Amino acid sequence: MHITVLAGLLVAGCGPFGYLKKVARESSKAVADAEAAGAEENAPYEYWGSVTYLEQAKILMGYSEYERSFDYGERAKQLAEEAKDKAEKRRRGEMVETVSDAEVDADANAATAADADADADADVGEGEASGSVEAGVSLGGE
Repeated sequence: MHITVLAGLLVAGCGPFGYLKKVARESSKAVADAEAAGAEENAPYEYWGSVTYLEQAKILMGYSEYERSFDYGERAKQLAEEAKDKAEKRRRGEMVETVSDAEVDADANAATAADADADADADVGEGEASGSVEAGVSLGGE
C-alpha cells in the first residue's frame, strides 16, 4: 500500500521531483535555447522575461513553494520559446519591426525641438553667454 502511494506521488510530479523535471530541466533548457538563438538582442522582452521567471522559480523552490515554482517555471518556458521563435524569424528576415504613426509623430516633434535648440545655440556668438545661473548656499538658520 505504501509503495503504491509513493509511486503515485512520484509519477504525479509533485514536490522536488516535479521541480527537477519542469523547472530545472525543461525551463532551463528552453532559456538556454533562446539565448543560443540570439533572443537577447532579437527578442529582449521575451528573453529577459523568461530569465526573470526562471530565477524566481528557483527562489520559490528554495522556500518549498512548489506549485508557485512550477507556475513560474512554466511561464519561463513559454516566454523562452516565444523569444526563440521571434529571434529566429528576425534573423531569417521574416519579421520586420514597424513604427506606429504615434511614434513617428513623437520622433518628428522631438527632432523639431532639437533643431530649434540647436538654432538658438548657434545664434549665440563665441564668448557670449545667454541666461544666467544663480546659486545660493545657506548654512545654519539664516
